[in-house]
Amino acid sequence: MTQTETITVEAAEVIAAVLYGKKDMRIETKVLQSPGSNELQILVTETGICGSDLHYYHHGRNGDFALQHPLSLGHESAGVVTAVGSDVHDFKVGDKVALEVGIPCSECKLCKKGRYNLCPDMRFRSSCKTAPHYDGTLVQKVNHPAKWCHKVPDTVKDLSLAALVEPLAVSLQGVKRSELIPEDAATVLVLGAGAVGLLTAFAAKKRGGASKVVVADISAQRVSFAVDNGFADQGIVLVGSKATESDNPLAPAIASANFLKEKAGADVGFDVVFECTGVQICVQTSVFAAAAGTKVVLIGMGTPVQTFAIGSAATREVDIIGVFRYAGNYPDALAIVAEDGETVGKLVTHRMKLQDAVEAFEIASTPVDKDGNLVLKVMITE
Repeated sequence: MTQTETITVEAAEVIAAVLYGKKDMRIETKVLQSPGSNELQILVTETGICGSDLHYYHHGRNGDFALQHPLSLGHESAGVVTAVGSDVHDFKVGDKVALEVGIPCSECKLCKKGRYNLCPDMRFRSSCKTAPHYDGTLVQKVNHPAKWCHKVPDTVKDLSLAALVEPLAVSLQGVKRSELIPEDAATVLVLGAGAVGLLTAFAAKKRGGASKVVVADISAQRVSFAVDNGFADQGIVLVGSKATESDNPLAPAIASANFLKEKAGADVGFDVVFECTGVQICVQTSVFAAAAGTKVVLIGMGTPVQTFAIGSAATREVDIIGVFRYAGNYPDALAIVAEDGETVGKLVTHRMKLQDAVEAFEIASTPVDKDGNLVLKVMITE
């Protein structure tokens, strides 16, 4: 098939998973138009289920962003180019691509500063932040701007690795914002051993040069996975604190932080703490676990309003760093999966077909499947 033939591809019916409300996802047929002049048409072969997708599925909202009309979820995605717009000259049919699914305006002050992830006019697939919502990638094919498609290296044979580039880009944004450098020989704590926590631990070592990465989670199975598969140097299982009788509402977090420091041999605290859960007590713990003059990087998205140990952070000059998505991290993320695909690919614990998307979301909502197997990343395939 030539490029000229693909420009005039006709509109076609495609299968999509569409969310109508809380736990109301339906498999439907949609009509996909031919790609625009600056677009690629892509057969979506892989889409990973993200924590934000699960929030929408179970609650009809993700934090402040509420579902206002039916929406296809999915944004961790990769696929194969099937048609090329008339003004696109650096892609061809058959190219494997990872989709960067946030489309900024490219004209505002933030975009021009390279912080396009904060663009006020950003349209992001599968997000309800803007209306009308921008459909995600739980569909057979999508048309997507070529500017926001990234060629997958030929050495990456498994496109699920290319789909993992999206959450890895989030982790890299956190490491970049932490300003970790190898010369620091930092001891790093990652709270949460889900997919993003594991990728953050991996990125802290690969790109931040951390000398020791400690992962903590309430799940012993996840902690073991992190250490056994090379994502972290040490794993700590968090248990309930005995300090609940104190009048200090932060006593459980202080006790958890002291427990983590003792177990890791970090007496004065950790050089950087990456909080990847969004759970209030973990966010609180992160401040007390950080050494004076260091940083806490908030990657997990929790409830919009939380009780936070701001006084302890201020008096010890612990910087609180926010992370929202990513900016400019896809090339590096693709390089990492090309270098270490064997390790990163271990995150994919389950694969399901698009027609079985509802079952896939139910599995992704549990720490282990019905057979007791660990659930980390559920990948929906074509």
